[in-house]
Amino acid sequence: MFTIDYSKMDYELIIVGAGPAGLSAALSAAYYKLKTVVFESASAGGSPINSYPWKKVDEFLGHKNILGHEVARSMVEHVLAEGASIRENEAVEDVKRKEGMLEVTTKNGAYACKAVILAIGLGVPRKLGIQGEGLQGVIYSLPKPSDYRGKRVVVVGGGDTALENALALRENGATVCLVHRGDKFRAKDTTVKKIAESGISCSMNTEVEAIAGSRTVEKLMLKDGSELKADCALLSLGTVPNKDFLERAGVKLSEKNNIIVDQQMRTSIQGIFAAGDVTGRWIRIPNAIGEGGFAGLNAFKYVKNPYWA
Repeated sequence: MFTIDYSKMDYELIIVGAGPAGLSAALSAAYYKLKTVVFESASAGGSPINSYPWKKVDEFLGHKNILGHEVARSMVEHVLAEGASIRENEAVEDVKRKEGMLEVTTKNGAYACKAVILAIGLGVPRKLGIQGEGLQGVIYSLPKPSDYRGKRVVVVGGGDTALENALALRENGATVCLVHRGDKFRAKDTTVKKIAESGISCSMNTEVEAIAGSRTVEKLMLKDGSELKADCALLSLGTVPNKDFLERAGVKLSEKNNIIVDQQMRTSIQGIFAAGDVTGRWIRIPNAIGEGGFAGLNAFKYVKNPYWA
């Protein structure tokens, strides 16, 4: 059990998550000279570095065909240059309001602060909940497509990410099949066209019933009665909020377990703000940057109460 001396603060602001929203919030905090730290459970940069460093990102102003890892590096370097502190590979386990302040607990200690911004993204992969999902070779993201050269990979999903993953695998020498429960993909027309031209086989209007193998993936059984031999199953079904963590924190959630915030990015708990994908709005980098920066500004107003606020 960690103990805190509430007579002194460790930080004025603690940001949970170093993706685009958290880094944008940190930039605002650095601009306003708040004593701030950002905790990140993996590598700083969020999904662009941890999930799709190879992917071309062109969805926000001023950047076209920049790779995910370049986006992450640029953001991190900017924030660090402004004096913000980032602690990677240190997951936040709990956030609680105590004695007029907030207590943030990580695996390494407990820290007192005046305000917290939750920018944890949608970090939990959506699962199928079927037999064999725990086998070696079942994956939920694709940080390095080249690892699957010469492998048979079944990609399950029908959105942009699933199709982009399938194309990246094919380009890196994997044999790929897409499985989608609908009759049409839910992706950009340009991406669907690339799939049609790629030669990737597609099993439509069906779902995966089970995954089979001794210890590793050997085949997938589909609900239409067919089977697909495979060395790997990439379940590209999207991500969901970390419900367990959010319930421990006690913030009010929507029916989809997104954090409910007001127009100032405030949650239901005094001093706790939220920004980015976890609020469930537009799940894109531009929105995460905007919400994060605005949350940083409002956290500053809350902490310092400037005359103009």
